[in-house]
Amino acid sequence: MRSEENRWYQVMPPNINILKCELADDAINYLWDCIEVAKERKFSANSHLAGNIDESLYLKDNDDWFFKKVLQGPCESYIEQFSFVSTFRNNYTSVVEDTLRLREFWMNTSKQHDFNPMHCHGGVLSFVIWMKIPTKSEEQHNIPISKNSFSPTASDFCFTYTDILGTIQPMKIAMNPDCEGTMYVFPSTLTHQVYPFYNCDDDRISISGNLYYDVQTLLDSDDVRTQEFGYKP
Repeated sequence: MRSEENRWYQVMPPNINILKCELADDAINYLWDCIEVAKERKFSANSHLAGNIDESLYLKDNDDWFFKKVLQGPCESYIEQFSFVSTFRNNYTSVVEDTLRLREFWMNTSKQHDFNPMHCHGGVLSFVIWMKIPTKSEEQHNIPISKNSFSPTASDFCFTYTDILGTIQPMKIAMNPDCEGTMYVFPSTLTHQVYPFYNCDDDRISISGNLYYDVQTLLDSDDVRTQEFGYKP
């Protein structure tokens, strides 16, 4: 039976969310310990990354503590919830595996004027954690080059995506000290960038990483494709 009045609804097309986590003290302390070890090891990651920044160093997740304690459960649930997303596959195979592993894990140290250009990552899921933010967004957006802009972005982190109409949209995240200890998890193919900050001599410190499906499970099996191509890990 039709109503005598028009009824309006909003219909949301299928899309994917981004995960946000406010890390507990034990996780934050563990990450700072990883950073201190990385500074001693000096295993540079600069030449492998897109950042135009002061320093990037590879981190070691001892005994997979951060992966197992913080990432694994929520990330597996996240992928299951948005299983319709074709991105959740390995870059090099169409076979979906259930087992995730943390393959790349690094810290970034940025000084004023440093920036990270628009880029995406390898893997299935990526994450960024802000460990130290020495600036305030309101002050950064008030510097001469930003304050008269209709889109002030100085010091911001920004995701970029295409909406249902094919328009490129930014999702800006304002950088403030209260972002410290916050992690975002997102599909690795989601484009993002970091704008430079100004008028501050302190460093900004962040951590990033990539999760991949563990294809070792596939390669160690008797799968006919492994035999056919003769690949041995």
